[in-house]
Amino acid sequence: MTLFLFKKRLKFFVIGFILIIYSFGLIFIGKYSNIKSIIQIKKPVSKNELSSPVESNIPNSDTQSGKVISSFVKLCSNAVYSFEIAYPKDWFTTYNTDLQKCAFFAPYSFVVPSQTDITFVPIEIEPIKSDQWLETVKFYQNPNDFRNVLSSQILEINGRTVQKIKSTTTQESNLPHGFASTTYLLFDSETPLIISYHQLDEKEDVKTLEDILFEMVGSVNFY
Repeated sequence: MTLFLFKKRLKFFVIGFILIIYSFGLIFIGKYSNIKSIIQIKKPVSKNELSSPVESNIPNSDTQSGKVISSFVKLCSNAVYSFEIAYPKDWFTTYNTDLQKCAFFAPYSFVVPSQTDITFVPIEIEPIKSDQWLETVKFYQNPNDFRNVLSSQILEINGRTVQKIKSTTTQESNLPHGFASTTYLLFDSETPLIISYHQLDEKEDVKTLEDILFEMVGSVNFY
């Protein structure tokens, strides 16, 4: 073997050895960095961190108020019969005597006529005596000369059991034939209430007025 050939092989050997050392070095550095990152991720949580509250968007309590009077309604109170009711703020109510207070409601201003047995506003409230309750229920449940009963339901509204009766007028009524009527019978040991909606015009938005009636029934409070 000549000196030139020996130096050439030695040169290749040294280069190969350096490459092997360099490769092992890279592998070692990569493993070391992974171990370091794992150690950082698995860092134990201190007692203070465990005892501190967790921040989140979930409320720490779920509470609801019993009854909230919206800014979109007004209140009417009848001290004679001891009840209170909410009605839309753009509606009107008026009376001639204290007994008639909170008895008539309409989306327009009106004057209470001397004969209040004639329907002149869409929503009316009539207090009755407790000993007349069963007789009143039978009267509204059964068809008569003035109304055709369409349905009768027992509902629970705001924890109170009420009876809902839907009907239409007959030709004997003081309103045109076939007009809608919805009545809620609310029992109270002192003064039960009849809360009714009567359609007064064929172009009337019956569904909207029935929804208003339902909200008013749910707002009734006896005291």
